[in-house]
Amino acid sequence: MKRLVSVVVCVSVCLVGIQVKGQHKNKYMGGGAELSTMPNGGVINKKAAEKIAQTWPDTPKIVYVAEGVWSLEGYAHVNCGVVEGATSLIVYDTGNDYMDGQKFLNAIRQVSDKPIKTIIYSHAHYVWGSKPLLENAVDYTVIGHSNLNKNILESGGTGATIPELAPVLTARAYEQFDVYTPNEGPDAPLASSPLGSSDKEYIPVTMPVENGQEIVLDGVRMQFFTEYHSDTDDCLMVYFPDKGLVMNNLYWPVFPNLYTLRGAVYRDPTPWMEGLRVVRDLNPEYLISTHTFAINGKDKVLEAITNYHDGLAYVYDQTLRGILNGATPKELQHSIQLPEHLASWPNNQLTYGELGYYPVNIYYHALGWYNGNAANINPVHPDIEAKKIVEGFGGKEKTMEAIKQAMENKEYAWATQLSDYLFKVFPKDPHVRQIKADALRKMGQLTMASIPRSWYLSQARALENVVEIPHAVMPSEEAVLESAPGTYVNLLRVRIDPQLSTETDQVIAIGFTDIDSSSTFGLHIRKGIVEYIPNVDSHYQKAEVGIYLPRTLFAAYYVGNVSLEELINNKAVQIKGGKSAVKDLLSQLDTVEPNKSKLKFH
Repeated sequence: MKRLVSVVVCVSVCLVGIQVKGQHKNKYMGGGAELSTMPNGGVINKKAAEKIAQTWPDTPKIVYVAEGVWSLEGYAHVNCGVVEGATSLIVYDTGNDYMDGQKFLNAIRQVSDKPIKTIIYSHAHYVWGSKPLLENAVDYTVIGHSNLNKNILESGGTGATIPELAPVLTARAYEQFDVYTPNEGPDAPLASSPLGSSDKEYIPVTMPVENGQEIVLDGVRMQFFTEYHSDTDDCLMVYFPDKGLVMNNLYWPVFPNLYTLRGAVYRDPTPWMEGLRVVRDLNPEYLISTHTFAINGKDKVLEAITNYHDGLAYVYDQTLRGILNGATPKELQHSIQLPEHLASWPNNQLTYGELGYYPVNIYYHALGWYNGNAANINPVHPDIEAKKIVEGFGGKEKTMEAIKQAMENKEYAWATQLSDYLFKVFPKDPHVRQIKADALRKMGQLTMASIPRSWYLSQARALENVVEIPHAVMPSEEAVLESAPGTYVNLLRVRIDPQLSTETDQVIAIGFTDIDSSSTFGLHIRKGIVEYIPNVDSHYQKAEVGIYLPRTLFAAYYVGNVSLEELINNKAVQIKGGKSAVKDLLSQLDTVEPNKSKLKFH
């Protein structure tokens, strides 16, 4: 048997791309920044407004790109690409809601009266304005990635890695996209929100396409690329060879957002870069992108794609290089910066996310939460840590003085961190809440990025009791009803309270009386866990308790619009095994407060 020899390579090189040690004076820690006021009253970092104007369309404009090709820019948070066919129009992206779709339709009617018969979704975020664009047509084609319909059903397009956690992603999306900030005043948003209104209607993909697939619709040749993702795993890039045109969601007005603070599926930079290289090698004359200005001219497209690709490649490769050299996530967060020739490219601006998030996310994806320091394997509970820190500073008043001193020194990041320790110990003290709010608000004003700005200001307002921010937001009743019948019965699993179900070992059948179904679903509540049963008749343990109800009523119960008591006593409900038995079992699950859309744990 051969002896295995491990070779340990100590990498010792000059770190040009990263500086793990040294001074880290920035706008959050003594560096400062010039502030300005937007027309809506929002107090912002002055550089943010200047940079945004370079790449974001801010006024509605119909851009004539080429013969039979238009880019509708500035009408919504997303652009709309239009290509003319022999008898109809092809549209790429439809907006955030019904209103966006109507705006696009009105603009399209200024250049063509042909009916829109084909819609192409760039990805799951901008599928909500389709209905007005189709103008009640019955003969239409909706083209999209093969993952798109599934992603909409599972998480509404928010990209939950684990579908059960979609309510948390929804709540965090609200916090990320200025739901809790006012339209006017110092806390007003830096940019428009991509969430849109509640007036949405998704028209599913009717023609899923594969990578490299070519089709001809209404005389227009198209080739589709599906393997190259940016912010979702259902991105679809389209090449129109006869027009020298590429439509894409890879070239953004801002640096690639490799991590969004709300959480989501890991955004792998490698297919993003591969997709940009595909665009480059197609050598298009014209480029229409989901958010930024259309580009005309092969040389200009090549320059744009190269600078954007290289910015992404630099951050990714220098993150891996830093990890090889022993840098921890927190060190990487503060050390990787773009070189000047890439940082100065307008579309590499950091007005959406901040660069520091991305190396950390890559590290955690590759190596998990452990940073290699054994002292971090078994840390004390955060509440104990906070108490010890406050005690170490000499108590509440001394800690307050330290926070105020940090604010005077413009060390806002440290003031924010220290105030969070104090808040954990004294969460109801109004002075503690205000000093943390003040620190958060200052961070929000200094950042150039809209995402952290919304988080900072939303939480500052929550500390001041101006808004209430739920941890989880339940889906709508409509979303529950649009899913496969057993989907949300299954999702009840994760609401089990182990303390209330320690001695339970029972199966409850759940049947829907208003749909045709070949099976009755069930939940086996068994000593602290719940097993979902697709068909109770095939389960090894018999269901002696059951509830049979219209699916519409189940949806209302699931999202918290109907209480457990109201559910059981509803005349449309049939009970097996007695109401008390059903109530006893379902009471072991966390409920949702009626009309609050947030979980209430026992």
